[in-house]
Amino acid sequence: MITCKRAAIAALVTLPAIGLAQDDTQTDESVTDEIVIVGRSVSTSSVRVEVEREILVDSAAVLKDIPGANVNRNGALTGIAQYRGMYGDRVAVDIDQIGVISGGPNAMDTPLSYMSPMMTEALVVTRGIASVSLAPEAIGGHIDTKLARGKFGGENFGVSGMFGTRFSDNGNVTTTAARLTLANARHRFSTIAEFDDGDDIRTPEGEIRSSRLSRDRYDLSYSYNGLDRNFMVYAGKLDTGDTGTPALPMDIVFIQTDLFGAQFGFDLSASLSIDGHFSYNDVRHGMNNYSMRQAPMAPMQRLNNARGSGSQFYLAGNLNRGGSKWIFGFDGIAAEHESIITNPNNAMFRVINFDGVSRDLLGAFTEWSRGAGSGQIEVGLRYNRVRTDAGSVAATGMMGMMATNVQTLASDFNSSQRDQSWQTLDGVIKYRRYFSTAIEWSVEVGSKSRAPSYQELYLWLPMQATGGLADGRTYIGDLDLQQERSKELVVGVSTVAGRFGWSPQLYYRRVDDYIQGVPSTNMVANMVSTMMTGKQPLQFANVDAEIWGFDAAWSYEISENLLVDGVVSVARGRRTDVHDDLYRLSPFNMSFGLTYSADSWSVKSEVIGYADQDKVATVNEETETSGYWLVNAGASWNPTAALRIEARLDNILDESYQDHVTGINRAGGSDIPVGTRLYGAERTISAGLIYSF
Repeated sequence: MITCKRAAIAALVTLPAIGLAQDDTQTDESVTDEIVIVGRSVSTSSVRVEVEREILVDSAAVLKDIPGANVNRNGALTGIAQYRGMYGDRVAVDIDQIGVISGGPNAMDTPLSYMSPMMTEALVVTRGIASVSLAPEAIGGHIDTKLARGKFGGENFGVSGMFGTRFSDNGNVTTTAARLTLANARHRFSTIAEFDDGDDIRTPEGEIRSSRLSRDRYDLSYSYNGLDRNFMVYAGKLDTGDTGTPALPMDIVFIQTDLFGAQFGFDLSASLSIDGHFSYNDVRHGMNNYSMRQAPMAPMQRLNNARGSGSQFYLAGNLNRGGSKWIFGFDGIAAEHESIITNPNNAMFRVINFDGVSRDLLGAFTEWSRGAGSGQIEVGLRYNRVRTDAGSVAATGMMGMMATNVQTLASDFNSSQRDQSWQTLDGVIKYRRYFSTAIEWSVEVGSKSRAPSYQELYLWLPMQATGGLADGRTYIGDLDLQQERSKELVVGVSTVAGRFGWSPQLYYRRVDDYIQGVPSTNMVANMVSTMMTGKQPLQFANVDAEIWGFDAAWSYEISENLLVDGVVSVARGRRTDVHDDLYRLSPFNMSFGLTYSADSWSVKSEVIGYADQDKVATVNEETETSGYWLVNAGASWNPTAALRIEARLDNILDESYQDHVTGINRAGGSDIPVGTRLYGAERTISAGLIYSF
């Protein structure tokens, strides 16, 4: 059994060796063992969570357990990562170290929706500023996830795997997953499958009648592990069926994604190695506003067929010489998007929302790191070039003044300069100082950038295709947008004093040309939006902003078997060009847990608290939310080394609450009124059984 004291020290002081292109140079004084207790370890550099130990359906939900992180939720499977006040495209999310091209304009297939929890080996959040080698536009943070494909074996081939099933009474949610791995010391063949299904979720205020879910996820891979080289090829599929997204204008009818990829590494000499990744995915995505929610009148029914596809690559050389480590590399993303909206009752109605949209990024980076004495330094530089373009748009099947105004918007867009480009230079400096095996200080400074998304540029007709903002407002794009530029400072410490350990960080970020909606000055778009919704639209624009805060994880060993731990997160953001707060930031929150661990079983109870959020964006008509407390409990038992039985009780007191970063209900026919922020789930009992062999 791992004692709580060792777990507390390792969880709070170690630099986890997670193989994510991080600098692995350490001084002799640093603690190098990684021990995970209750599925989480925290240091100044990263947070690692064993997602498969969490009884979840949406892997993004685990972010709520991580200091500084949260999740913007629009539906059962559409969690959008938030980290220290940044969210959406600003936070880079990778699967096995490389990203996924989204298929829809409203982030219904978020990157973490491709990572079914029981198939996920680990989720790692980079604390602080992401290194330039990790991702090209990680202005707001970096998250990497890894599929659980099994391990290599001995000299002879052996078979290993797992089978698991879980059930939650709220919505009758079922999850079934299986993995089969055939491996020896050199070769590994692995196949994984997970199936998730559920009905509408109940809250203390009633049922959310567009919250059902259906998802199948598959992965097949082959890996080779040699003395001086390794590689892996894989093929996967995501098949999402009828799934509600009540905070968005439409629900998911289908998301069908094919994924392919390869990874490799070669040791050219004792000091020089090369590694690379390549992936391609193709997404076909259908959604509508009438099959899973109360259908609007026939003229207002909509069906949207969207598609996204593209490839990504990473190639880098790693040189270790004279106590220094150098990384030189290139990476790139080539993505294409389209979206066409029709009315099933009117063959003449057709809106080309996005057509022939491309967004291509090419990056080059270099990173130097060195450990000397009791310190460690990292310096990185990155150059990015982003180019975007879009085809012509059109709309038919409208009548009267609406048709005239829409045609004017389409003509203006088609005659505009749609080919855009940006060139940026990013820089990051990190310094760590080890005062002993139990104390580590860190300071990070960085200047990072992000070019506008295709929605922010090319949304020509007032709509809510906004990458999942879910505020109920319509938006239009702006072809004159500048790239965002974030200048950030992070200071942190990890320390253990006797039985107590904690890892706090302070951060401040100034963002020039932050992209956010402001009242539109396009009179034609204003007339169209007013006729459709009764309100003028918001237009994506460059503003100035700043975000600052504090987050920490802590633990205290009461006895060898008993541990208390917790997380605290504070994030504040405001515009500096006008007097207003930033939209959809999580309020101050904290958790307190008590865990008892024995040889074969453990029990944990936790209390989670969220403060009132009265710092809201008036421009977005964001409403305030009240604070709340939740009490949860869970237990796991290993009657044998191969079998784990688990149970969990969430919201034990059946608290009625609204998570501030959850979206506004748009679905008619629900017990939650349209225009009201969605409520959290009522008391929920979950149980599971996982057998490994």
